[in-house]
Amino acid sequence: MNGSAAHAAYARLRDLIVNLDLPPGSALREADVQLQVGVGRTPLRDAFQRLAQEGMLRIYPRRAIVVAKLGLPEMRQIFEVRLALEPAAAALAAQRLTASEADALSSLEADLRVAADRSEVSTFLEADQIFHRAIAQYAQNPLLADYVDHVQTLNLWLWNMYFHTHRARSSELFGHQAIVDALLAGDSRAAAAAMHDHVVQSRTQLLTGLDRAEPARARARARQSDISRRYAGSR
Repeated sequence: MNGSAAHAAYARLRDLIVNLDLPPGSALREADVQLQVGVGRTPLRDAFQRLAQEGMLRIYPRRAIVVAKLGLPEMRQIFEVRLALEPAAAALAAQRLTASEADALSSLEADLRVAADRSEVSTFLEADQIFHRAIAQYAQNPLLADYVDHVQTLNLWLWNMYFHTHRARSSELFGHQAIVDALLAGDSRAAAAAMHDHVVQSRTQLLTGLDRAEPARARARARQSDISRRYAGSR
């Protein structure tokens, strides 16, 4: 029971962080989070520890728990992992795709195009998450799928932060057609190349946009540093 409660608390708290309901840099009060998540103290503390291990929380013992902020080093690490994993997943999926899976990918790609044309960010990001996770599942390698699932959670967190401060434009919600075409053709090399190009385009757009917002980020980092010093200074 405790294990399932801890996992439920972890999943709920992770979603609150990723969706910015708990913004980066915010300090969490255990009693408030207990009410928000609806679990007891022990499973909640287990969830805190797990999210801290995954880099989504900062725990200052006997002081505070703070939602992490992703800086440029962390963003680059996320994209390095995506570039290592997702082209490989696409190549395997191209070899192992079933007819029903091919139909599902085509349908997802159509959903992504509609959301992009309408600049519907939340709909686009939701479909994008399903698309990338589906390809990892279609690779028929559970270990690879687990790693992709985690890095996609971090990727969604990044994009939610990006669109929180940037107006959405349809040109920024770029397409997935080349990936789908290669997968449907059963071309592993083309699928890997298309996925690689897609991730690189995503990284370039994100980092370019965030670089333009550097002055505001510098002020936020200064506030985060103040919180860290306040809670980690004296023990």
